[in-house]
Amino acid sequence: MTKKSVKDYYAVLGIPSTASLDEIRLAYRRQARAYHPDLSLDPDAEERFKEINEAYDVLANSEKRKAYDYFTGGVSQQDQADAAPPSKDPPSYVAPPSESVEPSPSAAPQRQAAGKPQAGTRIYPPTWAILLIVAGGCIVVSVIFAALRSFPFFTSQPIGGAQTVDITKLATFISPPPIPADLVVLQEDDTPLQTVMPTSIDIGGMTFPVAPVLPEQGRLPLPLDRYDLALWMHGTLINYVVGVPYTEANASLLSGLSGEDRITLTLANGSRLAFGSPQSKRVDAADTSPMAQDKPGITLILVGGDSVSRLVVSARYLPESQLPLSEQRSGGLAIQVESSGILQEPTSLDSDSRYFVVEFQITNTTQSAIESTFFDMVLEDDARQRYILNEEATERGEYGRIGYVIEAGASARGSAGYLISTRTPPPLLWIFRADPTTAEAARFALDYRPPAPGPPQPDVELVDVFMDTRRNAIVVSGTVYNDGESALQVTAEAVQMTSGSGRGEIVAAAPQLPWTVAADTYIDFELQFTIPANGDRFLLNILGFTFELEGP
Repeated sequence: MTKKSVKDYYAVLGIPSTASLDEIRLAYRRQARAYHPDLSLDPDAEERFKEINEAYDVLANSEKRKAYDYFTGGVSQQDQADAAPPSKDPPSYVAPPSESVEPSPSAAPQRQAAGKPQAGTRIYPPTWAILLIVAGGCIVVSVIFAALRSFPFFTSQPIGGAQTVDITKLATFISPPPIPADLVVLQEDDTPLQTVMPTSIDIGGMTFPVAPVLPEQGRLPLPLDRYDLALWMHGTLINYVVGVPYTEANASLLSGLSGEDRITLTLANGSRLAFGSPQSKRVDAADTSPMAQDKPGITLILVGGDSVSRLVVSARYLPESQLPLSEQRSGGLAIQVESSGILQEPTSLDSDSRYFVVEFQITNTTQSAIESTFFDMVLEDDARQRYILNEEATERGEYGRIGYVIEAGASARGSAGYLISTRTPPPLLWIFRADPTTAEAARFALDYRPPAPGPPQPDVELVDVFMDTRRNAIVVSGTVYNDGESALQVTAEAVQMTSGSGRGEIVAAAPQLPWTVAADTYIDFELQFTIPANGDRFLLNILGFTFELEGP
């Protein structure tokens, strides 16, 4: 059994497993100073210093510490048994159940007759015979395998004289074609409207996620083996051209649209645009003129397929039907976001983590009850990283988790909480699905700004103070810590030594002042002051920390 060795980080820092964060930091400082490679004479100082930093990195982070405690606390009894020291007594031999041990007869054994095996003795073939049998078996297996590869169903090579063909697909882009930021594509009520990327489209009750693509050389893009994915090919704000991959179901869906149907486009900022009065027509498969739409509306083009003509559906923009940013629909639910933001209550989280809570209200617009346990609610940042629900953050919200069935026509309020980092890139997008198996989702762009880092928190400790009479100087060495979230600046004005007869001037400093101490780090320093005349008691002030020094 393989034995796993886990470092005892608590022992490395010399603290109990119940130590608080302040105790961990204090122990780290002491150990780091004692084994710093530049200060310690211990030959193993560098290795010990690495272990001390590794232990502090784990134990000072609440999430890492929980995982470490869980892992180190889960050692099985079998692992403990394996780790027990072996017995000093040599193990006694115990015969297997199939083996019998008989005492040897007192009389001398009889000689075996020449050329005849003794009764009960098993006869084995010679080694050369065994090798010959194994080689023959390998040859037979190779012949059978070669014969099987000659069948068409077993080969990946073209047969019947066919040649391999390299197929190059049109590229799919993760972002739309670049558009100048100051480009005004349309004005509505004298208000410039800018470009917003669509994320999903609802056509006749069928929802398709939308991916941006760039047609090349005037050709329409291909479905790229994703027949459930619509393609945003052209258009800005409310004049869009969207490709729908050709399948019999999609062709039937588009051709069956009536004048009463609505086409809804959901944008990345959470708003939904409505288009009505769809009109369908067929154009030549090589005709790309439908992409030249230049008025408010939407054009759906069936892309792919082998037909010589292509189905095109056009619908006009319905500004009066646009849903407000605060309300969207998913799976028969009307969802409204009431508020969102960083939870300001005190928590046990480390300085790099925050609770982000979304407060929302949902209304069941269907004729049947809906189970809330199926709700899928995720948070997505600008880097497309998603965050799942965090139970503690959710319960800290104003309403908490919705854990009951929502009857037809009823409304409910709930909270959705997430654990994010202070470095999470904005903007944030909240995605709600009534059922995680459906593509229909409500998307809300949330107003979020990363919290500003906290102020620096200085701490000063002295290591040694002595008088150098040869140089007429007081030498002070110590450490400045920064337990805050922002960098700490230490200038010459923040370091003073005074006595009843005057002030001692700084004649040397290592490192050279001013000092910059990054967040959650420290620096070691040495200062030399001139000795004030006729003084034997001195006050040293560094960043507001005052130390009383007495002369010899």
